[in-house]
Amino acid sequence: MTREMGVRSMGAQTPTGVADYFWAEAYERRRLESLLLDLFRRWGYSDVVTPTFEYAETLSERGSRKLQSELCRFLDRDGSMLALRADMTIPVARLVGTRLHDAPLPQRYCYSGSVFRDVELRAGQQREFWQVGVELMGSAAPEADAEVLALTAEALRAAGIPHFRLVVGQMQFFEGLLQALQLDHDARARLTAAIDRNSQPALEAFLRETRLPRRQQRALAELPCLGGEQIDEILHRAEKLALNKTMQAAVANLYAICEVLAAQGVLDSVTLDLSEIHNLGYYTGITFEALAPGVGFRIASGGRYDNLVGTFGAAIPAVGVGLGLERLLLARRKGAAPPPPRPLAPDLIVSTSNRSDAFTFVAQARSVGLVVAIDLEHRRGPALCAYAELMGAQAAIDWGDGRPTLWRLDAAQPTSFQLALDDVPHVLAGLVEARNIATAPIQREAMP
Repeated sequence: MTREMGVRSMGAQTPTGVADYFWAEAYERRRLESLLLDLFRRWGYSDVVTPTFEYAETLSERGSRKLQSELCRFLDRDGSMLALRADMTIPVARLVGTRLHDAPLPQRYCYSGSVFRDVELRAGQQREFWQVGVELMGSAAPEADAEVLALTAEALRAAGIPHFRLVVGQMQFFEGLLQALQLDHDARARLTAAIDRNSQPALEAFLRETRLPRRQQRALAELPCLGGEQIDEILHRAEKLALNKTMQAAVANLYAICEVLAAQGVLDSVTLDLSEIHNLGYYTGITFEALAPGVGFRIASGGRYDNLVGTFGAAIPAVGVGLGLERLLLARRKGAAPPPPRPLAPDLIVSTSNRSDAFTFVAQARSVGLVVAIDLEHRRGPALCAYAELMGAQAAIDWGDGRPTLWRLDAAQPTSFQLALDDVPHVLAGLVEARNIATAPIQREAMP
């Protein structure tokens, strides 16, 4: 292959870690995005749109080391270092901290957009992926945390994922434990890595190598056991293990949140895990992730970040969640691969012969929610039927001789009926009914 041919071949492909979406797959993504945004709006959240890229320091100075290492950076024309957004929370926090801090609190925002991370590719993780989510800013109350958790549960159910768990942790419980242990930098890093990786051998090695008072050793050894669905029992054990006021406050916070979730009927979906310390670099209170059967990674994650907005302006407490659109779709399919791409089938193909009454009918059909495609080649009879079947339509109308002919394509052989103007409402009603029955083929009895 010549160098020129190699360049052409590369130019015809997408880079690793990004993807094209089209036909039914793209439609499915847009529908889910729209459904979730509509849900968020009904809960009082207003839309927010932020730039796709920011100054690199805006993101890197507020994210974890891991997030910093995953930024997709590039130079601006003036030499400034820019970066594609790696999450949606930091840009929204920047907006609120610099421009909206005088607005009444709390403020509720919802968003949808692509984010970018330079990561090693694996199942459910691309370098460009789509997030939908919410940010609730201006309330430190447990009710705010509970609202975001309850909304996450409602969003998962709306997305067609009835079985899931919300795994909830509390960063301050672990932070209080670190305060009590008073470790040096290296020991603190080793312990944090062991807990973050959920590595029992690494934790046991740390306990063997580090001399600690018995009460501190017990609290650290039992930390991985503070997880499960027995909420009251876990919180009671955590309360007894608390070594200082920071840990006690974390437990009290979880008690208060769970009380609200119980009143909202959401607590049955919650699992506690006080060893969960997943942190993007700005979480200060609860953290949580959503897990679903058949998917080996989180499909949503969020938490409280009371200090982030204050790095841009006035201090404002906040909590939020981001849901990965691709991961939601994978969870809805229970981990199965998507079906082969296929075009969306119209409900009806119409050959109008450029007649005004035909276009009036088409407008009526679209106004009641039908998907109607016009045959631009003015096919007639069998040729129109063959084209409609190729497109996946269940019916076709031929307006060629001035009086419309309806072709039904749901039988072994197409059948046709001459239509009078009085028949039009019945035709539309039949098509709508057929479409509402889970996109089933048009029923014979629904047609005139």
